[in-house]
Amino acid sequence: MRRTLTGWPASVLRASLPGEPARLTALDAAIRAPLPLSTGVGVIGAGPDAPTALVGALVAGVLAARRPQWVLAVGASSAERGIAWQAGLGSSAEGSDDAATRRSAATSGSEATAGLARTPGGLFALELGDRPGQWWQAVAPITRFFDFVVTDWGTPDDPDDARAASAVLLVVVAARRPALQAGVDLAHRLTTPHVAPLLVVHDTGAGTEHGLREAALVNDAHWLPADRGLRSSRPADRRLRYATNRAVLELSAAVVDRAVEHNLEAVIA
Repeated sequence: MRRTLTGWPASVLRASLPGEPARLTALDAAIRAPLPLSTGVGVIGAGPDAPTALVGALVAGVLAARRPQWVLAVGASSAERGIAWQAGLGSSAEGSDDAATRRSAATSGSEATAGLARTPGGLFALELGDRPGQWWQAVAPITRFFDFVVTDWGTPDDPDDARAASAVLLVVVAARRPALQAGVDLAHRLTTPHVAPLLVVHDTGAGTEHGLREAALVNDAHWLPADRGLRSSRPADRRLRYATNRAVLELSAAVVDRAVEHNLEAVIA
């Protein structure tokens, strides 16, 4: 942990800056906003090397830690280090077809979570591997038992499954200008009267072009800064910089805000 000359951790001092405690309190309240319905969050990549599993795991971890109801993270991509690994799970999150069939008939929370992996932070997890189409058999029947279901869809050729399964969409790109343009284009294609995707740009630490962050902000993107803690080989032991933690909180609050809007529309309809 980085310390200043006064001996206080830098993160403590930054959180104590004028206005910052109130901002952090507001973010926490937004993340904890109650919802009457289960909400599906789809994470989709645009361009090469989009870190969808990482972004999905960060958001799902915050939701699981700060909300009282259960949260489920689902890996529907073929990433070697999927959303469950990125969320800190040390064991496999792959489930059998038989277990999925039993869960699909669940009438209680205990039946719906039977056989699911769970991270040290309390996040339930399920990896579908290279069978994203199994989402409808393995996940759809149990979504009602979870406050949020966050699914990493990777970078699919066809985003129809992600769009159909999600009330909130995150379009994720690595911090490169062509990827940013691809993300803006994909978000535009996925926008409907009821769903407006959130664009997320992650600086992976490989260096960014001059003016790219400003270009991302002009396009209302959430910027996830470079942080060597995000490259840790042991995600459960991650220690992130203050700026990174704040960025993840802001993104998570935006996700809940979109979920609130969707829930209100559903109730009014």
